[in-house]
Amino acid sequence: TGEARRMRMARISRGDSPRMMHQIGATAKSVGALFLRSYERGGRVYLAMLSRGFDGNVPPLAVGAGCAAAATPRQWTVALLPAAA
Repeated sequence: TGEARRMRMARISRGDSPRMMHQIGATAKSVGALFLRSYERGGRVYLAMLSRGFDGNVPPLAVGAGCAAAATPRQWTVALLPAAA
């Protein structure tokens, strides 16, 4: 939504009137450009995750001293709760 808002403001700053019927073509082009930007960004994020070693699996939380065990749902909730705030 932020990307679409920036594109809309850029179009309006160039003198575009989004309420005119003849602007349907410009709006369609904007939607296409937004799709391409999103697709390309997704590709960059995917490559960045691969370069950092992400293989598609969430690693287990470490429990104890050097002992890796599967995390319980409660442990995931406690671990991810600060990120939601």
